[in-house]
Amino acid sequence: MDSDEAPTTPSGFAYLVMPRFADARATRGRSEFERDQDRIIFSTAFRRLNDKTQVFPVPESYFVHNRMTHSLETSAVGRSLGSIVGERVLEPRYGVAAPGSGESGRPQWGSEESRLLGDLVRAACLAHDIGNPPFGHSGEDAMSAFFRGRADLLSGLSRSEAEEFRRFEGNAQGLRVISRISPDLRLTANTIAAFTKYPRQALVEGWIEPEYEARRDMKKYGAFASEAATLEGILTKFGSRRLASPGFALSRFPFAWLVEAADDICYLIIDLEDAVRLRIVRLSEVEPLLEAIVRADPEGLPDLKRASQGDESQRMAFWRAKAINSLVFQCAEAFGKHVDGIGEGSWGGSLVQEIPGAAALEAVRRLSEERIYRDRPVLEIEAAGFEVLGGLLDIFTSVALEPPASRGVRASTILEILPAIAPREGEDRYQTLRRVTDYAAGMTDSYALSLYRKLKGVALPRMY
Repeated sequence: MDSDEAPTTPSGFAYLVMPRFADARATRGRSEFERDQDRIIFSTAFRRLNDKTQVFPVPESYFVHNRMTHSLETSAVGRSLGSIVGERVLEPRYGVAAPGSGESGRPQWGSEESRLLGDLVRAACLAHDIGNPPFGHSGEDAMSAFFRGRADLLSGLSRSEAEEFRRFEGNAQGLRVISRISPDLRLTANTIAAFTKYPRQALVEGWIEPEYEARRDMKKYGAFASEAATLEGILTKFGSRRLASPGFALSRFPFAWLVEAADDICYLIIDLEDAVRLRIVRLSEVEPLLEAIVRADPEGLPDLKRASQGDESQRMAFWRAKAINSLVFQCAEAFGKHVDGIGEGSWGGSLVQEIPGAAALEAVRRLSEERIYRDRPVLEIEAAGFEVLGGLLDIFTSVALEPPASRGVRASTILEILPAIAPREGEDRYQTLRRVTDYAAGMTDSYALSLYRKLKGVALPRMY
């Protein structure tokens, strides 16, 4: 392809490793995004995911996924998806054939850039659940329910600030962790942009076009007021489209679509595998759905002879592997179908709804919602989360907001035990409540339950 005939790259595909939030020494042998991966894996916030429920409480006899194993598997899928999109979509469309012709200002996509894209998506996938509170999917609901029932605590906050607490969002908490409150995470702006699935504030009123509100990337919010300006600065430099004025709402960084697809693929297929292992659903119910996903991509149809070999666990593992592999290629193709709209910020759909296997994947989603997520142990985890998180937030907010002059012995003792929630000189109510929710969301399941029992006097502490 002659460089003069190369298609113009949409602004959202600006592929420049932007500066970190703090200076860092150059490291040999690792790309910037591999460094991001290492920083995430070795961070305290990531290690805590090992004791945070994904869906099922951990049984004694079987392995089921927690937030950490889910994040690791999502990162593997994301790496493959990013590399394939680089090789099959971006390189043929935006690559420059002549050596050195990248000096024209257009990006040169090749095998090295595709590998880097895989590294970038993997890094963002590793962090994608890092802000989620304990007790599985109900943790956000439990924290939201507490603040919805305590309007007095939100007095003096702006409408948008108050909405952040009434509708607590793990994605926004994750952005806060990776960009502000975790001292061991100093990530590239690219990884932060790819991490952010919902680049908007909690309350948006000034939509430029009414249909923008219904876009997939506007389904939830991904930035608290405390981080909105930082995120807006990053995404603006990458060419994101403004969707609201006034108000903060921008289109996604293009590669955030790949992070979302990797997460969708993993949680839908892996939750199904866990449910089969726990005998919540039968393999005979699951096999037709997974086979339909695999057969939806006839070009990459694998040898299915092994599908009937081995025990239930082995057969489920076979279908899980083939379904995930098929979905990766189907989503890469969907990305290519909408690549211009994604790069320009005008497309706001969902990759997993644009694939040949979309109907079968939707059937998996319905089965999960009707049977898996309503199973008794899952509901018991949800109930425990409401009781424990609600109880702890009641204690945390009462002692953190109590004026020092009227603070009693109990409040002083709790603040001495938990200095992280103690009020600081010069901060307003929003900042105090933000730190309280930082602490609550950062707890592991076990620590939250233990702390609740101790502060309620149900259990006494033990010496080492």
